[in-house]
Amino acid sequence: MLIYLVVSLFAFLMTLIVTPVVIRICRKYGIVDRPDERRIHKEPIPRLGGIAVIVSVIFTVLSFTTLILLFDPEFFKVKYFKYDFLQIIGILFALFVITLVGIMDDLFDIQAKIKLLFQFICANILYFTGSKITFLSSFTSYPVFVGDFLSYVLTVLWIVGLTNAINLIDGMDGALAGISAITSFTLGLLAIIQGQTVLAVFVFTLGGSLLGFLRYNFNPAKIFLGDTGSMFIGMFMSIVSLLGYFKKATLISLIIPIIVFAIPIFDTLWAIIRRILKGQHIFQPDKEHIHHKLLQLGLNQKQAAFILYFITIFLSAVAIMIIK
Repeated sequence: MLIYLVVSLFAFLMTLIVTPVVIRICRKYGIVDRPDERRIHKEPIPRLGGIAVIVSVIFTVLSFTTLILLFDPEFFKVKYFKYDFLQIIGILFALFVITLVGIMDDLFDIQAKIKLLFQFICANILYFTGSKITFLSSFTSYPVFVGDFLSYVLTVLWIVGLTNAINLIDGMDGALAGISAITSFTLGLLAIIQGQTVLAVFVFTLGGSLLGFLRYNFNPAKIFLGDTGSMFIGMFMSIVSLLGYFKKATLISLIIPIIVFAIPIFDTLWAIIRRILKGQHIFQPDKEHIHHKLLQLGLNQKQAAFILYFITIFLSAVAIMIIK
């Protein structure tokens, strides 16, 4: 258990160091999120914060996996999933592509349909390199294996859907960073319970990094994650849930990720339904997301963020109790 605490703390400290550097660079070159009628903030805010999180995660993972391989290679034996070279390359390449798209969007404001296209491409990269849903859980202990077509559809829908769902809750100071940090630690604990040591190291690293970033992102925010951060987090978590939970042949394996990601999933589904009923394009932004509704009730951003954190912690506790 000590290794998970150490990687979290290391990533936390790394992000505390790197984030101010990113803030200065963004301010120097005018890479800021400017307020408009849809946004909550009133002043231009640097928006490449995802870079700080990603750099911290990469540096921490590379440092500690190298040390672990040298001194305790048995640590990387996993219980339910066998990693192979092609799959690892596919995961790394998909994360690289989505990070690059996020950076380009934060710099030049890419159209939503272009971002969706690249998310689709990343989902295909993951599917064809082995990261996919191969069966559905049944109400018995026996898996219901799906054909290639259904496997492809479900995998792409999960990856693209969750990536966008995570992105949509990034509309208020501290919302995405806090919720994602809680979710990361939850996924880490669930991974430990299932013997998924490698996944646990990765998600604990992300959780620690996001906590460090929250120091600068909580209201009043000094920097935003931007699409660089939100799409990386969404893609990262969709991959973790694919590898850690959809690979187990029980009903619980299907329910757990849905419970953990209930807030972004519900918010996204309601946004789609709401916009269809109004005759709007599903990608048309509005101010009717969960965090907007909380603010409309008279809460300030800090209070609204804490409510979202509490709900996420409650759902996480439910998921942990179910799987135990």
